[in-house]
Amino acid sequence: MTTTTIPLPRVPNPQGGASLMIALQCNTKKVLVVGNNSIAASRVLSSLEADATVSLVGPKENMCSELLYRIQQQQIQWLGDKFDINILDNNLADLVFVCESNREFATLIAQACHARRIPINVTDANDLCDFFMTSTYRDQSLQIAVSTNGQASKLSNRIRRHVAASLPANLGDAVRRVGLLRQKVRRSDPSTAASGRRMKWLAQICEYWSMDRLAQLSNRDMEDLLEAYQQDEGYESVGKMERLSSLGAPPRPQQIQQPQEQPLKKQKKQGSIILVGAGPGDPNLLTMAAHKAIQEADLVLADKIVPAEVIALVQCELRIARKFPGNADAAQEEFNKMAIEAMDQGKRVVRLKQGDPYLFGRGGEEVLHFRKFGYTPQVIPGISSSVAAPLLAGIPLTHRSVASQFLVTTGTGAKNSLAPLPTFDAHRTDVFLMAIHRLSALTQDLIQKQKYPADLPCAIIERASCTDQRIVWGTLENIVQLLDSVGGSRPPGLLVVGHAINVLREEEEHGLQGVASTFLSGAGACSSNADNVLQLHDPESVF
Repeated sequence: MTTTTIPLPRVPNPQGGASLMIALQCNTKKVLVVGNNSIAASRVLSSLEADATVSLVGPKENMCSELLYRIQQQQIQWLGDKFDINILDNNLADLVFVCESNREFATLIAQACHARRIPINVTDANDLCDFFMTSTYRDQSLQIAVSTNGQASKLSNRIRRHVAASLPANLGDAVRRVGLLRQKVRRSDPSTAASGRRMKWLAQICEYWSMDRLAQLSNRDMEDLLEAYQQDEGYESVGKMERLSSLGAPPRPQQIQQPQEQPLKKQKKQGSIILVGAGPGDPNLLTMAAHKAIQEADLVLADKIVPAEVIALVQCELRIARKFPGNADAAQEEFNKMAIEAMDQGKRVVRLKQGDPYLFGRGGEEVLHFRKFGYTPQVIPGISSSVAAPLLAGIPLTHRSVASQFLVTTGTGAKNSLAPLPTFDAHRTDVFLMAIHRLSALTQDLIQKQKYPADLPCAIIERASCTDQRIVWGTLENIVQLLDSVGGSRPPGLLVVGHAINVLREEEEHGLQGVASTFLSGAGACSSNADNVLQLHDPESVF
């Protein structure tokens, strides 16, 4: 009798000693604070901001002025000078803070709370605490908490200030506007089956739009985004136009019709346009010519997937393409029209494209288009992710005795169709661009029709060269399940297929399947552990 050995899944090893950091909703909770000093006042303020009902026990003699004010204004209820066990027995506390220096007194209260399973925090007594307070930065609904697990609370304040100083302006406004957009999307496509689709769509908005743009989302912007969402591939909800009408929004046409520009002949043009390859993502990988063009532009028209770090270099007017699956042609026409209008005004236009302009970037189409209007674009090459991403991930596209050639192709044809796929060659490495959104159909086609072995190694490389680069690797037959197990994809990403994937992969360290930032190790390379790998999920369970 033969037995089949099932490979152990590659999962992160838990590292003990952490706290479970949660955001506790307190609008129905009763909080008891014991003490009359400034620490007690801080606990009261935090509880009030969380909409809790707050009670205070502590002598009014020598009580800090802030607590006296809150009692006088009836913001909190004062229960007396001394703690009484009946407070706990009468269900007057769901959460307790003890801000007293008397260790013996605090221990008695802690024991009483533990016996009644009431969580308690005691100042400067970690062994009596069920939870620790955090150093918190707040901007409207946004809260960022720093905890040192009770070890160095003063240092946590400094860390919090350091983090807060690095945050962009208007972050709270961005959270509020994205929250409104989420509500609109849910109302326009409310089915349970669409929850995953809504989540991934909104995640792309959060990734590709700058914080400033998110904070300034107008109602019109939201309507345009909703229209793009409804035209997105896979949108199958019925009665969507009736639902939008019931929400007070007029029915919008399915397709965005852009006016056709009329070629202008025999007219002297003053403006110019440069097609600039932005490379894979890291601004340090821009060519000097690309950087110079961005700095000198009057208008930059950028692809949606150009990372924020490159977008941050733009100092002039910026427009980002509204390209979503199913809306690419209309968005392309919109950008072409913007470029013509700007050049007719004498402006220097930069069309900023991810990777290289001519490699599946419509660069050639744009050159032909602008020629019709009397403009000859300059083209600045960029490092393509098709070669850069495998290199940065630790995958040599060619390697002696393993792969003597490599092929770059697309997984998406015209009008979002499935592109013709190559037949299998054991001595070739294949790179598929624009393929992750149809990964299941593509891998099935490769195995069933193109005769690729089901156990052939493959890897998905996402956000190559960026700080959050991720590799998910396995085989053609299990890569779809592996990607789902780590929360789904986070564009932009590409698929690499072939035996070259295993050349630099250390089997003892990485295993036959898993997730990491790179296969490389050592100075100057990303760590191969999974601690910082990306997860596409909904931590607040609001989708």
